[in-house]
Amino acid sequence: MAMSDTSSAPRIEITPYWAAVQRDLLALVDLIPDERMDWSPKPELWNFRSILLHIASARDYWMGKIVGDGDPAASVYETAHSRDEMKVQFTRTWGRLGRFLTDPVALEREYQEDAVVSGHWIAFHVLEHDIHHRADLLHYLALLGIATPEVGTP
Repeated sequence: MAMSDTSSAPRIEITPYWAAVQRDLLALVDLIPDERMDWSPKPELWNFRSILLHIASARDYWMGKIVGDGDPAASVYETAHSRDEMKVQFTRTWGRLGRFLTDPVALEREYQEDAVVSGHWIAFHVLEHDIHHRADLLHYLALLGIATPEVGTP
């Protein structure tokens, strides 16, 4: 997917909104009952733990493998077993994203994944990924009858 010319399109500042999504994710981790961490509504769906690990792992994938930010982070699958360790990984990966989001050169650069993509595309893609899986967590908690905080657009 080659990038088309978007030089006339205005830049959209997503970092403050994404920071709110990050806060939501950290709050949702605390709402998942310990005994339900490996629960999912159907056997073929990911459980809470798998979703959380996947979010953090995807952030590491994009920043490490595609952007090549040089952060030698160990796999979240090896380091995040408890709720607190999961929150540490969410905070660490958010810091990694933050460095990328505040680097105009990195955002303007083109990267090779399955196709050539811009840093702006990567940022939007990873934000969308976080929001998508935040919705999964909210739905799972609702199915368990657990009240969740209101999430929205700042």
